[in-house]
Amino acid sequence: MPDAQTFADIAAVVRTYVKGMCLNDPANLCEAMHEKSCIIGQSEGGLEWGTREAFIGVVDKATEAPDPSPWHAINAMSVVGDMAVVQAENIFLGQHYDDTLTLPFHENRWVIVSKVFVLRPAG
Repeated sequence: MPDAQTFADIAAVVRTYVKGMCLNDPANLCEAMHEKSCIIGQSEGGLEWGTREAFIGVVDKATEAPDPSPWHAINAMSVVGDMAVVQAENIFLGQHYDDTLTLPFHENRWVIVSKVFVLRPAG
């Protein structure tokens, strides 16, 4: 069973990812996400599939004003050996998303290698 520090370290990566996205901070996104990470999701009726760099570009293009108080919640976290899966939700540009993040322990740190997201329907 993983120890409390493992869960805290993974939660810190999720916070860095959310801050990077909501504050439009590519350095935070690069820190939290592996350079070959995939971003996959359902949005506006279609399946999106992209790279970390494409995601950073989408965030930059969409963010007119960074959110100084980004909100997120970790709803579930599972750790087996050196692999973790996190189900989190966040608010990005006023829209509520559910993310499933996969993080291996790689090169002495936890890093996001995949983000699968869905936009919650309004109201």
